[in-house]
Amino acid sequence: MMRGKFYDIVMDMNIYVVIPTIRTLDFLEAWRGEFEDCHLIIVEDHKEKEIQAPTRGFLSIDHYTWKDIRNDFGANEWIFPRQNAGIRSYGFWKAYQKGADVIITLDDDCFPAEKRFVQKHLDNLASKAPSSWFATFPHPDYMYTRGFPYDTRNVHRVGISHGLWSNKMDMDAKTQLAIGNVNVAAYPPLRQYIPFGYYFPMSSMNLAFTREITPLMYFPLMGKDPQGGAWGFDRYDDIWAGIFAKKILDHLGVAVVNGSPFVEHKKASDPKKNLIKEKRAMGVNEQLWQTITSLSFSTHATTRCYRELASAGAFPETKYFRRLTKAMNIWAAMF
Repeated sequence: MMRGKFYDIVMDMNIYVVIPTIRTLDFLEAWRGEFEDCHLIIVEDHKEKEIQAPTRGFLSIDHYTWKDIRNDFGANEWIFPRQNAGIRSYGFWKAYQKGADVIITLDDDCFPAEKRFVQKHLDNLASKAPSSWFATFPHPDYMYTRGFPYDTRNVHRVGISHGLWSNKMDMDAKTQLAIGNVNVAAYPPLRQYIPFGYYFPMSSMNLAFTREITPLMYFPLMGKDPQGGAWGFDRYDDIWAGIFAKKILDHLGVAVVNGSPFVEHKKASDPKKNLIKEKRAMGVNEQLWQTITSLSFSTHATTRCYRELASAGAFPETKYFRRLTKAMNIWAAMF
């Protein structure tokens, strides 16, 4: 039950904030007051608890580690990566179990850049996207400028709110090393609907989605497995999840919003180390979205679409992608 400052808009909405981390959660002090009407799920990427969880600022706080994943999934614990931010998918599942209506995920190097962060994500998810026409003026209140046909306005419901960032851009390592750090100033209010038939580089540092979309929000095997073996790919967990989700959402007629709310990104990772992690996935990424594009679906049931995508033979014939297909089907069966 939502209480407090959002009660007039979301009376019975359960909002969960999922944060994966290996570091201190002191950054949450900067967010004090923003999440008072939300529940917090911490997914600590360690065997057992090493990080101090906050004791206030949320309606409830749950703190999970590898131990909890093992207790919940046993022999199937491997579907959640270790030493990779994709472990946050476990937090998504826990939030879904607990009755989340909206799930927001945030990285531990992101700080407030504007007021009403949660409410702006909720506004995005409550909005309706146009059909067939692209809005050239992205302000959320004035996007329908002269000539925009009335019967194409406010047609599609929204499933994902993709928030952006100020300060450090979320660039791949190769680009960052080539051009250096790019610091971006905070933007004015921005709401841009990603056109149907187009993909986007989904960043999980500042992201919100509705309960119904959770079966699509599995972040693929990256980093290491529970025994410490390398999966062979890294830092494309959110990107590939975004490709899969966007393909299915387009089929379902559900829109994605990009823009506000912004966070201030104080990047904590090293681009030289990131380049090593990203290198192998780069070539696969150049082709993966194109093979996914060619797929078609026989159903409009979200989870069944996800199963069809996983088993459609669109992935390369390698051991990794055979394992990923199995992981995606295990994930889908959870819903």
